[in-house]
Amino acid sequence: MNIRNDLTPIFHSAGKNVEKVRSRIHYKMRDYATYRFSAPQSCAINIFFDLAQEFDELEQMHILSVLILRMFFQYDAELYLKNETGKLELVTPPVGDEALEIRDLRTEIWIDSGHCYIPVRGRQSLMVTRKQRIITDEDLMGVLALHAVKLPEGQELLFLEKFANRVGFCLHNKVLAQRNVRHILFLRKLAHDIGHNIITPNMRMQLLLNHLNKQMQMLEELSACSPDATTMQEFRIIRSKMTEQLHDLTGTFKNSALFMESLLRQSHFDLGHYVLKRSRLDLCALVVGPQFERYRLNFLERDLVVPPGQPQLPDSGCMVEADLGLLSQALANLFSNAVKYTPLQYKGRAGEIRCKVELVHETAPRAPDTASASGPAGAQGASGQAGAPGVAGSAKAWVKISVFNSGPHIAPDEAGRLFEDNFRASNATGQFGTGHGLFFVREILAAHDGKAGYEPVADGNCFYIMLPMAEDACPAG
Repeated sequence: MNIRNDLTPIFHSAGKNVEKVRSRIHYKMRDYATYRFSAPQSCAINIFFDLAQEFDELEQMHILSVLILRMFFQYDAELYLKNETGKLELVTPPVGDEALEIRDLRTEIWIDSGHCYIPVRGRQSLMVTRKQRIITDEDLMGVLALHAVKLPEGQELLFLEKFANRVGFCLHNKVLAQRNVRHILFLRKLAHDIGHNIITPNMRMQLLLNHLNKQMQMLEELSACSPDATTMQEFRIIRSKMTEQLHDLTGTFKNSALFMESLLRQSHFDLGHYVLKRSRLDLCALVVGPQFERYRLNFLERDLVVPPGQPQLPDSGCMVEADLGLLSQALANLFSNAVKYTPLQYKGRAGEIRCKVELVHETAPRAPDTASASGPAGAQGASGQAGAPGVAGSAKAWVKISVFNSGPHIAPDEAGRLFEDNFRASNATGQFGTGHGLFFVREILAAHDGKAGYEPVADGNCFYIMLPMAEDACPAG
């Protein structure tokens, strides 16, 4: 083979890189001359590389790696890869009746009980973050297991080793590519969540600051007047309003700070998904109570009725293992929707908001009774449910938070889509919104092994979230 080594014309623009690439080409040429792959072996590697670029799904890549060995060399092969816990897991169809039991993963080829095990190595990877630098060098991803009557040796064994290396290289690239795509999509969603849960609510703080500024201007004008009885009365009224506004502003700021801490954690950005910061907490005292009080003034500002005794809470505590900030945001989204979408008048009565927390033992949500937050008895059946884990037949105790608002039911063909991203029901026409709030609720509840849903009930609609109770806090049921 004639190799051209005159590189002078391109050295001027990329000297060091050209030399590095040239040396690697020579190195590989010497390697392949030493390998002396047969025509079928070279063809197998070329086809594997070509199809590895073509297939998008990891399962297809897994099957490709063992079918090449079967179709070209009549090897019955299985691919085992490490799962998240580091345990080897069969990812291709089994050759025998059951998967092999591989107790350890070695760095070199080994033979045991009539099987040949070839380690599959990932490529060298580097991940750099603001606070950490993590390097993994030739990590072992798994093993190719050959079910062989006659075990390979010599040049054939060398080919299998090199083939396994290429399987690992391509699989590693595919995994990294998919992980990067998920990471980018998550960051886009996170930006949306920040806008929905922080930036938009913070507009209320600006409104409250404007109100305080006006009250201060009025005090300034009163200070120039003689201190008669009328002036003092006006002063007391303004001071009372300013106290209320300051209390509201303080609460809004505390919630905003909590939400910012929850959404802007470094771990979310590093790992590309929400990382729960779980703690043992009383759901009623730390989530429901504060969030309902935060929105109580919003309900009253729109002349919505909040019956006495709201929110309705159980006598016993509701202990859960949860992320305080993210869960608070999920519930806040339900209250925010109630503010926006409850009609001011419905069936001749003012719009009404109720909230109830109850302990349930069912495996599926039930329509609440007359005393519940969801309205009068009579309406049964959940129309929309999202983020529900597989709990069929489970006797686990749950905490259910229901948010009821009076108004017409959501159309049945729309109810099942309420928790989809960017979906807005027809009753949202004319109201500002992004169609992202309920999707966020679903995501956060799913991360907590909980569920979220919607029920049409008499005289209104009920949106709920359910969380499993802490195991040692479950009441006898």
